[in-house]
Amino acid sequence: MKVAGSRSLLPLLLATVLAGCGPELDESSQVPAGEVETDTAAVISGAVRGSTVQVTATDGVNLRSGPGTTYGVVVTVPYLKTATVLNATPSNGFYQVDYQGTVGWAHGDYWNVVAGLWVNGYQLSATQEKWVRWIATYTVPKLKGTRDARLTVASRVAWWSLKEGVLDLANPFPYSNCNTTSGDVRYGPLDVCVAGRAWQVGISGVQVPNFSMATVQNTSASIHSTITEAQVLGASANQAGYATGTSTYNSIVNASGDLRKSWLLRNHAVGITLQETTVTYECVTNSYGWCYGTGWSTSARYAPNRTESFESMRELKAIMDGLAP
Repeated sequence: MKVAGSRSLLPLLLATVLAGCGPELDESSQVPAGEVETDTAAVISGAVRGSTVQVTATDGVNLRSGPGTTYGVVVTVPYLKTATVLNATPSNGFYQVDYQGTVGWAHGDYWNVVAGLWVNGYQLSATQEKWVRWIATYTVPKLKGTRDARLTVASRVAWWSLKEGVLDLANPFPYSNCNTTSGDVRYGPLDVCVAGRAWQVGISGVQVPNFSMATVQNTSASIHSTITEAQVLGASANQAGYATGTSTYNSIVNASGDLRKSWLLRNHAVGITLQETTVTYECVTNSYGWCYGTGWSTSARYAPNRTESFESMRELKAIMDGLAP
């Protein structure tokens, strides 16, 4: 696929990198600062701490192990393929970039800077880009494992949410979609899907029936070890737009059964951690029918088939590598 880029060369990169700022946490919140994002208005605004720049190759570009032609070639980036710049400061005119998970150096004269974020040859919408940046900035640091492992988890689930259309939502945190006998129905915050039906929730698009309550609770406790389960639920409610003390907030915090499980899964770090296991098994290791297809616009762009789905995942990982702390 071809990516349409501007004719600005990479040495102009520094002028294109914009600094952002993240949401401020309410110091009076019962949830400790830094543990869970609770300032709903700031979170939904899409403010981000970091920025990233993508570039496209003007020809077949050799990516080298160091900043100079004396270093060995690690991979050749094909014409018009997209890479993510990891360091906006050049060395001998060479920039460090990430091409589908391979990091190397290439001279700035062989790249064009492109506006926005691109995945599989398509520019993300402003809303999609906002949430990809959000996941990189706030979810990746909360996941378990090495930085590379955390980026893999986040990028695979971001791909899933992107192709499922979840990242098109103005606020994906309260998302609840139940597959009923009449088709998919968007549910309210306190509704519970009938047992045995597919039920996607949260920014991760995770399936509530796929995990036991014990698994979800243990995962939540492992990620959020310094706060209580009630505080995690409260933070999830806040992030979904339900203010502390409202009847909906109280119902979420005091929920039981599948409703409680669904709201623990709507916590971004919990949902993404568990949904990655499903995405890996169903779509990476295997090729289940619902993983790929052209039945709707987002799937047609980011998951039309297995090969292009993997390309999308790799590019999302490279993007997040340039954004995540």
